Amino acid sequence: MDLGVKGKVAFITGGGEGIGRIVARMLAEEGADIAVADLDAFEVEKTAKQVKETGVKSLWFQLDVKDQEKVKEAVQKTVDEFKRIDILVHIPGRGERKAFTASTREDWDFAVQLNLYGVLNSVKAAVKHIVKQGGGSMAFVVSDAGRVGENNNPVYSAAKGGVIAFSKALAQELGRHQIRVNCVALSAMNTPGGLKYRGFRAERMGMDREELEKRILRNYHIRRFGDPQDAADALCFLVSSRAVWITGQTLSVNGGFCMI
Repeated sequence: MDLGVKGKVAFITGGGEGIGRIVARMLAEEGADIAVADLDAFEVEKTAKQVKETGVKSLWFQLDVKDQEKVKEAVQKTVDEFKRIDILVHIPGRGERKAFTASTREDWDFAVQLNLYGVLNSVKAAVKHIVKQGGGSMAFVVSDAGRVGENNNPVYSAAKGGVIAFSKALAQELGRHQIRVNCVALSAMNTPGGLKYRGFRAERMGMDREELEKRILRNYHIRRFGDPQDAADALCFLVSSRAVWITGQTLSVNGGFCMI
């Protein structure tokens, strides 16, 4: 399927592994030039090399999305190189994994800075360039925790819920500029972070990971965990020309975990 992104430029945060790497490759295979950023310099450079092998241009940045000035610099370097940005895909996120009563102000600050301010920093840096070149699209990875809450992730849930509300307000503000803004909400995934956390949780509970995963999957009507490809497919669709009349929406890609 032609996604209609040939000749466009995508800026992707969290592109060093998993979902972000797949999104970068998929959009590159459709003809988009790619700027990819991640905290892990080794992995994000690897993504950029894979993108370049498809025949398009690529840039990569080692980037902490909590640092507003560094995000701004990376976006400006992308515009200097490619002359435009059409697509913003923002992926990074992580929960505190503890009860609120056991959490500290440092836990709260990290959760809000990464999960909410990270999105704000990326949008603030990119939006004026997307407006200037006549329109485009944005997609943010959120979580069903932001829709229904998640035990032991209270501030993460609040921050992701904030991103969902922000995306709706932003979609209203930017619609007149032909800019669409949407979210993809995920639940339990076979991402590197998801696998690591389930292993840690199983060890803490004194059981095999397989047994823990069987228990978790009772809550998922399609009896498997999400793969990074599942999320990447949804993100690439929402930023493509196939979704030109979709904005302000949150699409849950969750195997039926919650249906709202």
